[in-house]
Amino acid sequence: MTTTVAIRAKFALLMAVVLAVATGALLAQSDDKPAIEPALAAGLLAQYDIAVIDVRSAEEIAETGVVGNAATIVHTDTDALAEFLGPPPGRAAILYCRSGRRAGVAIDTLEALGYDSLINAGGHADLSAAVAARAHPNPNPEDS
Repeated sequence: MTTTVAIRAKFALLMAVVLAVATGALLAQSDDKPAIEPALAAGLLAQYDIAVIDVRSAEEIAETGVVGNAATIVHTDTDALAEFLGPPPGRAAILYCRSGRRAGVAIDTLEALGYDSLINAGGHADLSAAVAARAHPNPNPEDS
């Protein structure tokens, strides 16, 4: 099994487990809700080498920066997103925007082109906070 195939298989298995076991942590898909809790997305980022794409506008990104070393590709630039992901089915990626709506639009468009293993992590603020909390956990949970 090649490294890429092995990573995709592990990712698919992890996603199946997340969907089957942690359904309480999943949110209903809507225009203002992520498809996966930001804390779960942060866990995936910590465990796997998964691409991250910020699909917000340049103005929004200038105000807040990006999560980690996320690529910045506006959600309407399907060609640039496809080029970044490679030929379908592409590589696994986590997408986010301000609320999750534009990430969802981008994912819907890419899935229609044959891409899979794409995760909507919702909004920048929540994902950023989840990544920071994972990197610097509170040593005294009683202080929370």
